[in-house]
Amino acid sequence: MKPKQSPLFVPALWEEDHFKIVDETLLPWKVEYITVRAIPEALRAVKEMKTRAFGQVLTFLYAAALVAQGYKAKDLEPLRSRLAQLAEEFTEARPTFDFQGLAGSYTEWFRDYPPGEEPGRWFCTKAIAFADTIVQARNNRARLAAGILPDPCRLLTHCNISGELVAVAEWCRQMGKEIRIVATETRPYLQGSRLTAWELSRAGFRVALIPDCAIAQVMAKGEVNAVLVGADRCAQNGDVINKVGTYPLALMAKEYNVPFHALVQEPGLLAKGEDVLIEERPVSELFAFQSRARAPEGLKGRYPAFDLTPSSLITTLIGFDSALTPESFRQRFHQDTHATANSKKEGEPYLLLYGIPKRDSYAHLSHALKAEQASAVLVPEMRPALWGARVITRELLQRKIPATLISDNMMGAFFAQGQIKRLYLFYSELSGERLVGICGSLLAVRLARTHAVPIELLSAEESQDAPPDRDVSTFLGQRVICDRVTIYPIEKEVIPWSLLKESRAGSA
Repeated sequence: MKPKQSPLFVPALWEEDHFKIVDETLLPWKVEYITVRAIPEALRAVKEMKTRAFGQVLTFLYAAALVAQGYKAKDLEPLRSRLAQLAEEFTEARPTFDFQGLAGSYTEWFRDYPPGEEPGRWFCTKAIAFADTIVQARNNRARLAAGILPDPCRLLTHCNISGELVAVAEWCRQMGKEIRIVATETRPYLQGSRLTAWELSRAGFRVALIPDCAIAQVMAKGEVNAVLVGADRCAQNGDVINKVGTYPLALMAKEYNVPFHALVQEPGLLAKGEDVLIEERPVSELFAFQSRARAPEGLKGRYPAFDLTPSSLITTLIGFDSALTPESFRQRFHQDTHATANSKKEGEPYLLLYGIPKRDSYAHLSHALKAEQASAVLVPEMRPALWGARVITRELLQRKIPATLISDNMMGAFFAQGQIKRLYLFYSELSGERLVGICGSLLAVRLARTHAVPIELLSAEESQDAPPDRDVSTFLGQRVICDRVTIYPIEKEVIPWSLLKESRAGSA
């Protein structure tokens, strides 16, 4: 059975003496391909996020095919050296992805090289054939994933799995399983809104969209019974590196007893997830969308592109040929390797702010920065209204209070790295049994509790400002979804005192 495919299932296509790549930054408004005839064009497409996930795998392999195609000498060594350099160039463009591991296939190909063949032609053929093999393997992995999912399935996903989620849904349909999908919008590039929701609705599947900060809300309501994500890297111990926001999703799944599944590759020599260098991308990508800037002058930002999900939070690791528990994954792939961890700088200490402060609360935050010896107030965007980006950071900067903006899905990464000294949560309602806050408040509290971070409660401002974005159908007032996508109805969030009783003394 061949499932219906998204254009992203094979996002790069080889065409005789060149290849073309789907420009993912233009979706869903138009499907347009970038023609690649030279290596700098391929590197630029990867570095600028024109292609990502499986697209960068194909781009790397086809770039190698381009190099080989232009190689006319008989000596193998110069070709071997150039391809090793190519892996370094791609790693420099996107340091978290394992281009070096992917290049490990070259060793086998060079070993199998038949004397008398033209080296360039031989290697070009092998690279293209290997790309085709991975495409077929992804379809098999999608079938395995569909077999694991419950029936009926109410699936939550994050970011975009390069068309493979459409294949999973189609396999579910072939198996007679009912499937509905909830997708996070996935800031800052909105891969969930622009790519995942678009390709699923285009294939005829029911999909609803939520802001990244709503993951605890939908799980608390029992709206999902499975989570499925991709993985840019996995380690021998079962840890997964994926788009930032995957870790808090896995953490919430554990809190609410929702199975968490990850589509993975073989780990190669990577022993554990913490040995991976996490790419920090330019904050200009957080501050602007479709060339429209939105950050106040002087505002700082952070954009860690990935986060680490430990194997303890994962139910199943689904590979190309089998689905394994973390324990069986470790038994299969563990090697006695001596991994050298990347040297990591001690992160800056922050105070995390969630909710809309009253005007007289900012002086309190200024004093708290000094008392906690924190470098800045860390402010999530607070989608969909963007209270953090539009209102709160401006108020902080006007009072000369250091502020750093992040997207909502980055909160978990900063908690995990021990950079959050205290959470300042601003609530709209307070009673003896519960507290009520804006969307994302429950996630912030759960993250703080998991990481033993103190919470201080303060009364929120009732904003009269009508935001341009009332829901996730728009960003900065611009529509970002197609007509067939459902918008999940986001509500204020109720936080029980059982999560807050240790912070009762800090209420104000």
